[in-house]
Amino acid sequence: MTTAAITLWSDANYFSPYVMSVYVALQEKGLDFQLKTINLGSGEHLKPGWQGFDSTRRVPLLQVDDFFLSESSAITEYLEERFAPPAWGRLYPHEREKRARAR
Repeated sequence: MTTAAITLWSDANYFSPYVMSVYVALQEKGLDFQLKTINLGSGEHLKPGWQGFDSTRRVPLLQVDDFFLSESSAITEYLEERFAPPAWGRLYPHEREKRARAR
């Protein structure tokens, strides 16, 4: 469907509800993506060399080609704008007030 290389970074224990919201958005959009983990408990996210080190050092972290983005609401809005909507419709409602509530 898309030629972009997409990676979603999650905590190693998959506890983050914020990661889950991005995961669901990727699934609903029908996008192919790779899921990678970072061990927050051992402080792996605080070490230079991790992809998200120069960002917020938190998950979720989305990588699309050479573009990195954190914060789940920013990520889902980016996915909505960057990639075509699924056959059933949009992730966010078209009407401004409904879209504001969804956010």
